[in-house]
Amino acid sequence: MNSKITQIKVHTHCNELGGKIWNPSIRWTDKYAVFVTLHDSAGKVGLGECWCFDAAPDALVAYLRTEVIPHFPGQMLSDVPHIAGGLFEKATLTARHGILASALAGIDIAMWDLTAKHENTPLWRRLNKDGSSSANLYASGGLYGEGKSVEDLCKEMTAHAARGFALSKMKVGALSLQEDTARVKAVLAALPETAKLIIDGVYSYSYDDALRLFEALPPERIEAFQSPTKAWDYAGMAHLTKTGVPVMATEAEYRPEIHDRLIEQVKVAFLQTAPIAVGGLSQISRLADKVKGTQTRLSLEVSSTAIALMAAVHAAAAYTEIAHVEYHSIHSVFFNALELEHGTGQPFRVTPPDKPGLGISLPDNDVSVAFEGRPSGPAPKDAA
Repeated sequence: MNSKITQIKVHTHCNELGGKIWNPSIRWTDKYAVFVTLHDSAGKVGLGECWCFDAAPDALVAYLRTEVIPHFPGQMLSDVPHIAGGLFEKATLTARHGILASALAGIDIAMWDLTAKHENTPLWRRLNKDGSSSANLYASGGLYGEGKSVEDLCKEMTAHAARGFALSKMKVGALSLQEDTARVKAVLAALPETAKLIIDGVYSYSYDDALRLFEALPPERIEAFQSPTKAWDYAGMAHLTKTGVPVMATEAEYRPEIHDRLIEQVKVAFLQTAPIAVGGLSQISRLADKVKGTQTRLSLEVSSTAIALMAAVHAAAAYTEIAHVEYHSIHSVFFNALELEHGTGQPFRVTPPDKPGLGISLPDNDVSVAFEGRPSGPAPKDAA
């Protein structure tokens, strides 16, 4: 069914973290989430989430309200990709690609949610009916914290293993090379021998220091070294890859030309990207096709809410090129609303609910309506 978009609403949520945890780049105080609901002429609602890494959601909400949403009401649901493509072409002149990718991600995910609902099928099957129907999750945490000792860190990471996660992630790069090496070794010693780690440098190291850290660790226990150098240090990442370091890059990158370079020239082991930052599930589909036949696999970043996580899980259930999805232990807003079926003997492998669309709704409580769109009508002349 091809319905018409009647209204788009924007919703926000604030997760108060109090500044007690941090990574090498950010101390978390208030972390905001921005959601989009797409309403259509059939009375159905699609849900999506946008990337929001700012101190407040105001800029993104304003951009959605003035530059993005006016192009969609009154248009057919099937026209969303064409309109989005036109907006990206226009952004070459306006230099708004980054915030546009974040804004369109919410609309794109909501479009897929709505389309799957109309076809009465889970979203992953709408993306690719021949998908595996399940996704690998890894536990993400291991941040720095006030009064957090190495013993506390080990307890945190072993708790993930006790829940069934064979793979987990921790941060490095905020302390000296020696201190962080000791932290990683302590965690590996505390974990089961079969458990593996992703270490996330958050762009903190030079090539030399990243290599020193990796060479101090048992390579068979390290699934990936995420963001080991500056994001623009392609030569450093390429050298690390050639020496056998399983480089994971980057996180919130949205530019196709950078993705192509990381796959074709740097030859990273994992291209990490966030569906809510890259432009939505349509772009994840493109990347899954792009990495076919290469040495690179995709890994999906999630550090916000259950809506972003569910979108990532559906994508991973659709495309075997996606190695794993991040399941965050700190940035876990609305996770109590998740319905994920755990595989027998492997709780880290999950199946999205057998419901139409995403299989999750935006909770009514603790969410504010920031903008309610405008009535259905003709789109602006430069919509596409």
